[in-house]
Amino acid sequence: MQQIELLTIELLIVIVAAVSIDLILGELPSRLHPVVWMGKSIEKLKSLFLTTSKTKNRLSGLIMTMLIIIMFTALFSVILYISSFNYIFYLLVASIILSTTFAIRSLVNFVKNVYVDINEDLEKGKKSVSLLVSRNTSNLSSENVVSAAIETLTENITDSVVSPLFYIFIFGFMGNILLYLIHPSVTINPILINHTSFQGPLSNFLSVSGISYSWYQFPIYLVVFAGVSYRVVNTLDAMVGYKNPENIDIGWFPARLDDILNYIPARLTGFLVVLASIFAGFDYKSSWKVMLSDARSTPSPNSGYSMAAAAGSLGIQLIKPGVYKLGYPKNELKPGMIKRAIKLSIITVTLFLMIIILILISTFLFFH
Repeated sequence: MQQIELLTIELLIVIVAAVSIDLILGELPSRLHPVVWMGKSIEKLKSLFLTTSKTKNRLSGLIMTMLIIIMFTALFSVILYISSFNYIFYLLVASIILSTTFAIRSLVNFVKNVYVDINEDLEKGKKSVSLLVSRNTSNLSSENVVSAAIETLTENITDSVVSPLFYIFIFGFMGNILLYLIHPSVTINPILINHTSFQGPLSNFLSVSGISYSWYQFPIYLVVFAGVSYRVVNTLDAMVGYKNPENIDIGWFPARLDDILNYIPARLTGFLVVLASIFAGFDYKSSWKVMLSDARSTPSPNSGYSMAAAAGSLGIQLIKPGVYKLGYPKNELKPGMIKRAIKLSIITVTLFLMIIILILISTFLFFH
């Protein structure tokens, strides 16, 4: 079997396994979750770096971003190296690490909780949605709570799902292609039991001809680097990417980097929401129209695409008072609209995963 074939299967397995882990098991416990430790690292470094100088704070934001990316990618590289004594265990560990860089199940469950709570009591709905948004929820009406829940859900399709998986796929796929271009004649014999002809941490499970162990691992390391690095930048943006006096300078670099990283995934997600509207039986024409007309109405250059497309699809107007209005109020913002938004979001994510899987399967068949 050519190395490109096996590495493509490996990438497919790791992505599918990571998504399955997230869907079945959900998030790791807080004490073990990398994002929690990223947050603690950000708080610590921010307290050390923050000054009264605009220039120093902007430089500190850049240094803080690079330091945390290096810290966590190095940590996970060591964990991957240690786990490589067993090929299956190695892929499982890689999948677990990647599953912490995105959140499908928890995102949907948090929004479902808002739906359940607001159907019981408005105050419970306000409390539930306050866990998802930064705005003051004490004076929100029922319609405002529904809008906030749908905004959070549809915006985070990009940040919490599509973007990390997009970079995981792109870096893994390009790593495979690069490795193939460097060593096009290498073959890999996927004998998984009792094989000891190759000297190295994978010696019991792989027979590799003409390529070093470190080169063979290159695509998986790239995949972990991509997923973890994106999650670091996005977490930084969530914690310091604000325009208040304290964060406006130290958060400048991570906020700009987050905008750059989400630029393509945000627009891809908007298009996928339009496509998902067809499968969901919603208004795909309005979804496309509203995305084109309203996506740039938000302060963020990226968040408006999936939100506007969803607003058009559902025939609703999403409002953040004093900030933006997306879509047209054809339908009322009743609690049941949250369930429709969840359906639309699940189809959107499913379509994206299907595209990734089809590309990888097509790549395998092309080289087979």
